[in-house]
Amino acid sequence: SGTEAIEGALKLAKYVKKRPYAVSFTGCFHGRSIGALSVSTSKSKYRKHQQPSWLTYQLPYAHPEDCPEGMDPEVFFAERLERDAETLFKHQVDPEEIACMILEPILGEGGYIIPPKSWLKKIREICDRHDILLIFDEVQTGFGRTGNWFAAQTFDVKPDIMAVAKGIAAGLPLSATIASKELMDQWPLGAHGTTFGGNPIACAAARASLEVIKEEKLLENTNLMGEHALERLARMKEKYSVIDDVRGVGLMIGIALKDIETGKPDGDAVMKVLNRCLEKGVLFYLCGNSGEVIRMIPPLTVTKSQINHGLDVLDEVLATL
Repeated sequence: SGTEAIEGALKLAKYVKKRPYAVSFTGCFHGRSIGALSVSTSKSKYRKHQQPSWLTYQLPYAHPEDCPEGMDPEVFFAERLERDAETLFKHQVDPEEIACMILEPILGEGGYIIPPKSWLKKIREICDRHDILLIFDEVQTGFGRTGNWFAAQTFDVKPDIMAVAKGIAAGLPLSATIASKELMDQWPLGAHGTTFGGNPIACAAARASLEVIKEEKLLENTNLMGEHALERLARMKEKYSVIDDVRGVGLMIGIALKDIETGKPDGDAVMKVLNRCLEKGVLFYLCGNSGEVIRMIPPLTVTKSQINHGLDVLDEVLATL
């Protein structure tokens, strides 16, 4: 599972750096095992009655709505991060005790939030400054979802360690903790392992998936179909006041709904939409802290006619709210 890849990434960072602590970002989801849960903050319910024993620290994620009106998000969030990190290091934990910073380059379960590129580059800069390893959780974003092989390429930011799963083997159970040979060579044989690690059937499926992504030019298809979907959704946003925001990269698309009277996130409306779409044969999913975001995550092989059919159903359902 992706959770196991996260556990491996955290363990690798701690082993190599000989430091006890990790820094994660508010809103990220990394899994439900104790180590992964210690850096997960997308919803408090995941930690209720099982607060993890690993001590971690959090910095705020770059949510676009936090940017003051009239300010450039590329500037605002990078500057805020610099201040917040300095405060963290002054008052809570010395950076020499931090093994790693871990985050999703695009929030998944936390609401499909897309941060500014400059903010991710600032994280890389802070990690380099203090000799901290940077971990990207690419469980949802990896293997073509954002229109590149990895979101690290989409944002042009190079992590030290990546955790990947899901799309790696097209549905068969497989995940991986990825790092340079230089880092991996510092991890002796037996320092980490799993009972079913390296399953040959799952690995064969992963190799086949990689070839299909290349041969069928699925990265190109992801970008084209994503652009088409976002264009149609932008028109729907103008049509329906219940749509608060439409955002996406590649075929990782979020549609946030709001209560039209209060303007607050509306998870109840999302559930109505999901259920009515399902009755009509189209499957969407939810995310966001209040369940207020519809996730649109079709297969990378999706066609234009399939995109149109799904969005026609969504349009029909939104009209009934």
